[in-house]
Amino acid sequence: MTKNQSLFFRFLLFLAGAGIIILAFFLTKGEKKLSGTDAFVWSSIGIMYLVFFLPFFFSAIKIANFSEKIPVLPLVWLGIVVYLAVSVIVIVLLSLTHIISLKTAIIIQSIAMFLFFVDVYFAYFTSSHVRGVVEEETEKQQYLNQIKSNAQVLSIFINKLPTEFDIVKRILKQSMDEIRYIYPVSNGAGNELETKIKKSLNILSEFCETISLGASPGGFASEAENLKMLVKERKLLRN
Repeated sequence: MTKNQSLFFRFLLFLAGAGIIILAFFLTKGEKKLSGTDAFVWSSIGIMYLVFFLPFFFSAIKIANFSEKIPVLPLVWLGIVVYLAVSVIVIVLLSLTHIISLKTAIIIQSIAMFLFFVDVYFAYFTSSHVRGVVEEETEKQQYLNQIKSNAQVLSIFINKLPTEFDIVKRILKQSMDEIRYIYPVSNGAGNELETKIKKSLNILSEFCETISLGASPGGFASEAENLKMLVKERKLLRN
């Protein structure tokens, strides 16, 4: 079943349920003049039906890189069950036992409706917040993965360097090992350093390619020291 077919089927179910409620109303009260209590009861039944059917038009929100959906609907269903229970109790107390007045019933119903909307708001607000956090963390991790990938490429070049560059090789290998233990930090605190590290890795890879062609580029050792300092500084950043 496609998404549009599913939505159409839900809409038909909604209309069928609404039709049953309307039919029941006309069969029981259609020819009678409604009292204030009757109007309240049937209005409450209509609102209860709308509230009950709400989740059928909403799906759980999907998050990238998550194997399951974020469970927002259970919180909404909890609010629905509580609201329906309160509504039924109010209707019984008003129309059958006459323990409460119509004004009291309206106040209680209004409070229950308000709390239900608060519940729905927090359910979807929480899900949206979680999605934002996940997307932010994923973006930060992807950038670090690019740095670590570049570091792996540089490591291959390092192993092919002549022995005359052994000192620089040791410095670079130490930096490569430390890059493996760099973790994301909040609020973009490491963005500038990470950009500099990525740039330095690219420069060093170009140096290595130049050396492999038999040239001896200047600034290779100083750039290795620069990378070492950048990596150490970035490692100091913690959440």
